[in-house]
Order: sequence, then C-alpha cells, then structure tokens
Amino acid sequence: MRHLACIRGVIGYWIYYSTVMKIKDIVENNTIITVPESEELFAHTINEILQREVNSKRTKQISNYISNNQERFFSNLIVAFHKGEPKWTEVEISNNFEVDNTLIDSDSISFLSNKFGVLTLTGDEEMFALDGQHRLLGLRAAYSENPAIGDLEVGITFVIHKNEFLEKTRRLFTVLNKYAEKPKGAELIILDEDDAAAINSRKLVTEHPILSIPNALSNSKLGGLTNNDLTSFTTLVTINKINKILYLGIDIDYNTRPSDEILQDLYTLSTNFWNLIFETFPELIQFINGEENILINDIAINRDNETGGSLLLRPTGQELLAIAYTKFNLEEREILINKLRLIDFDLSSENWKYIYWNEKMLGKEAKLKNDLILFLLGKNVNAVNIHNNMNRVYQSYGQDYHNHISQIEI
Repeated sequence: MRHLACIRGVIGYWIYYSTVMKIKDIVENNTIITVPESEELFAHTINEILQREVNSKRTKQISNYISNNQERFFSNLIVAFHKGEPKWTEVEISNNFEVDNTLIDSDSISFLSNKFGVLTLTGDEEMFALDGQHRLLGLRAAYSENPAIGDLEVGITFVIHKNEFLEKTRRLFTVLNKYAEKPKGAELIILDEDDAAAINSRKLVTEHPILSIPNALSNSKLGGLTNNDLTSFTTLVTINKINKILYLGIDIDYNTRPSDEILQDLYTLSTNFWNLIFETFPELIQFINGEENILINDIAINRDNETGGSLLLRPTGQELLAIAYTKFNLEEREILINKLRLIDFDLSSENWKYIYWNEKMLGKEAKLKNDLILFLLGKNVNAVNIHNNMNRVYQSYGQDYHNHISQIEI
C-alpha cells in the first residue's frame, strides 16, 4: 500500500485529489502510463496515432532539465485512475483548530471540511496521464539514466475515471490537450530562464540604450510586424532569432542556463551587433524616436504597405544583417559599415524586388537572400550563381533580368 497526503476538490463533474509522488514511485514498473500505452480511452489504431505525436526531442529536453537543473520545477501531471479502488480517508479539522494562537472561524472550518486527507493506493490500480505525456516520458528517461533523482517529488492531480463514463474522460483529455495553450513565441522568450538567447533578448530590450526605447519593440507575439504597425522597429522574437544567429558556432545547450560569465560574454556579442547597426544607420535611432521624413542616401526610409519601404525596418531584413555581420571579422568591421551604407535597402529597388517584395512581402528564396547580401558585400564572389538564380526568379514573374545587380565597391 501507498499513502499519499492530499487535498480534495470538486470542479464540475470531477472530484480530484492533489498530492505529490516520488519520481521512482511514478516511473518504476510504469506505475503511471501514457494514454497511448493504455487501451482504456481509445482503440489501438487511435493510440498508434497518439504515439506518433510523442516528440522525442521534447522528451529529451525534459529529461535533461530534470537531471541537470538544480532549479527544476514541474507543473502537476493530471492522472486518471482506472481499475482498483483508491481509498480516501478524511483528516478532520476540528472546531477548536488554531492558527497563530487564533481559532479558525466556523465559515473557514466549513470550507476546510472534506478538503484534507490521505489517499491510499492498494497497488491494484492502473493509472494513465491525461495531461503531461512528455513530462512523464521525460521523467522515465531521466530516472533510467540517473536513479539518484528518484526521491524528488512531483505534483500529481488524480481524477477518478470510471469506464461507464468513458466519454467524459475522453472529453477531459481533449480539453486538457486541445484548449490548454502552451507558451510560444514571445511568451516563451519572456518565460524561459535557461535559454541564453531568450535571457539576453530580455536584457537587450530592458537595458540596451536604443532597443529599450518604447517604439523599438512591437507588442507582437510573433516574428513579424502587423500591417498596421508602421512605427515599431522590431519584435522580441526577431531579437531572439538574431541572438541565435550571432551565437552560431558556440557550444550552447539552450535547455541549460549558462553561468553569469558566459551569459555576459554572449550579451556582449549581441550588443556589438546592434551597436554596429545603429552606428551604421543612426537614422534608425531617429525612426525609433518617432521622427518623420527620415532619409538614408536621399531615399526615404519607412515601412510602407504599398511600396514595402525599407528592408532595414523589416524583421527579416534585420536577420539578414545579422547573417552578414557574422561573416566579417573584427578587423573588417569598418569595411562592413562603409559597404552597408552604400546598399539601397528600399524593397522596391532592383536589389530586392521579386525576392523580398512584389506588392507584398515574399517569404521564399531564403538561401538566395542570404547569398545576395553576401554578394553585395563582397563575401560571396560567385557572380554566375547569383545571376542565374536572379534570372530564374525574374522569369517566374514574367520579367527580364539584366545582370544589373553588382557588388558594392569602396
């Protein structure tokens, strides 16, 4: 038998019990199984589909997190009993119960009644996780590699599933997995305390003298800017993507928080990039500060839904600058600045038309875009390849390409 201290609650149809269990008691002998491992909720064919939904990469990430992160914490697994008869024994709260030498009032006593107790498992129960499939599999993997974590405690919320009410349990599984929205995009960057790129993204928009200006950052949760946002400079997702471009080639586990020293070194890489961009284009600072009618090389820079405006004001263009930046060493930074100043970044210009813009932003041709910026800057000298690909793109729009794109000379 196993006795678990519990809080008992009721919501809607469900009586539930919140408790904790040691990892070893959860995973040894597969005490708790996943829905696809059970044939209680769904037929075998459905379970095979659910099994394919299991993301081994995510399971590995969770396993590494629980094994290696001393600040580890898990939200509760939601687990359904089927088979067996778990027994609830109430722990009574008496009318003379005191907190800090003060008697609890009768209304509080009434609310606390039936809430505290012990849930006793006989060992005959079978249990499956309605929510937390990947966490459960991650715990199994972590324990198999490192049994020392077996005494760590994980929160469990039990619900009592009865076969005669099978449809209600299926519906609960659906609600938990369909409607419980997981953090993503900007929300995940804001919440992640292990990912070095995310940590430094938050630091940039908080501490960098330009990126911390309110107009610098859109409130978009995604990488792009909305069509009606003509004043924001960039997005948090874009800053995070750029950090990961800048950190390429560095051995970083984004699931494990680095030391403060490593974080600071990486942050310096990030600030060096942005400082160079704002040194090269101080007009971008004017844009962020809300100034109007800004020109670079006598060409207006804005974000315009009719002509496209400036690639410098598009998140995808800022990522392109980061890719180019990584190809120049420290001694070449002055050359990079001078060449960047001479590029026409207007989306309707001959440089970018039909690969970035044709009455709207174009999302394909990622490799050609990267190759083209490096060609303009003299880091990709395969002119034949550039011209052949540009000719192909122009032809797809029924246009003629005249080898008119050439490298910047200084």
